[in-house]
Amino acid sequence: MLTPKHEYQGNGKFAFFTAPLNVTDDAKMELLGLPFLVAIAHREGVLTTSAGAAEILLVANKPGLTETGGGHGAKGVDFQRWWAVLRMVEMEQANEPDFLLLFESVQDVTELDSVISPARVRVYQVKKKDRGEWSWSVLTGISSPPKKISLKAASKAAAPSFTTVSGSALGKLQLSLGAFDTLPVEAYFISNAGCDIPLASGGNAATSMPCSLADFAPEHVHLLTQALHSLCAPGSPAPDLTKLRLKKVAIHPDEPSSHVIKSALDLLTVRSPHHAGQAASFVESLVTKISPLGRHTDTCSTFDDLVKQRGFSKQEFMSALGALESIPDHSAYLNDWLAQLQKEGMDFMVVTAMRAEAARVVRERLTGSTLSAVQPLHDFCDSWLDSNTHGPDLRPYFEAALSALRVEFSGFRDAELLARFAMRAIKKCVDPN
Repeated sequence: MLTPKHEYQGNGKFAFFTAPLNVTDDAKMELLGLPFLVAIAHREGVLTTSAGAAEILLVANKPGLTETGGGHGAKGVDFQRWWAVLRMVEMEQANEPDFLLLFESVQDVTELDSVISPARVRVYQVKKKDRGEWSWSVLTGISSPPKKISLKAASKAAAPSFTTVSGSALGKLQLSLGAFDTLPVEAYFISNAGCDIPLASGGNAATSMPCSLADFAPEHVHLLTQALHSLCAPGSPAPDLTKLRLKKVAIHPDEPSSHVIKSALDLLTVRSPHHAGQAASFVESLVTKISPLGRHTDTCSTFDDLVKQRGFSKQEFMSALGALESIPDHSAYLNDWLAQLQKEGMDFMVVTAMRAEAARVVRERLTGSTLSAVQPLHDFCDSWLDSNTHGPDLRPYFEAALSALRVEFSGFRDAELLARFAMRAIKKCVDPN
């Protein structure tokens, strides 16, 4: 929605005007002289709250800037969603005052610095790669620049063809950059793999990411500037390669959760230490929430529609963070139980060993690295808990369970058996679902 401060009435006069207008209604815009007003705002560098949203809406509705599906299918989309959660965690760790992520709107993900008054845009292509590194030709759609040749040979060489640049990864990002007239915008190529391109410093982008395209070796910068310039309107300035960046992330395409959970654990350890144990469920719930976004790619008539259909905001992120307060804190219960066991006469060294083993069990759950070999042990604990009632004291109950566990799982130490039994018992008591 676009809400100008004044309505142009001709002869240099303006009347105060506050009613919202649908920016897609060309007739109203022409009637009220709105293009003239927007042109003034752009020329003077004045971008109102709704004018920024209006430009994002216009760009998001442009055909050809958004990718759907693709050769990597669902696995590639999963990679994008896990990265998006990682990005939200990063922004929250950086104390960003506000943010909004739009999915399948102007490339894979578009990041705004505000839901209400966007004044900056970052456009992301997020691509997984199962093996190897990204090559120059795949990223740009053109052949590598020739090595140093004589002037005579250069004069006979055919002019490079840029017909396939628009379909390349960097070509698509440049088209997205060029679609914005006013809002400051940057574009990022995000992947788990490096990019095999030489740098001006003598290194290689594969091992020196993040970097901008302006950091490439001079001959690559020269050729890439020409290639991307071919996508611009006639008379446009050469592309600013500092606005296009490459970044590598430590998300494995076959197991994307581990790195994201670790980052969430770091955030929760600071923000909500009593609920750090819910890091895995926290990020998994976020992935579930954002997965449907962007599936519907119909043209949106308003910015509000765009946000509702494809957006996820900081407010929603904080709501998910706040929801952790309603989740039982297993670690707190464990501390109470261990204190009670020691009070009832359990050996201090046994209690200490249980605490250490329980910490390892929690780490397994957080990182999703629980070994399949312990699943039968967990199943046995659950079954035993269903079949045996406890009395007023904890110690006799734990000792009875340990006796049964020793028979079935003699290869485990007592401390680990007790710790795993305790964690299963706590889950059954306070979080049965």
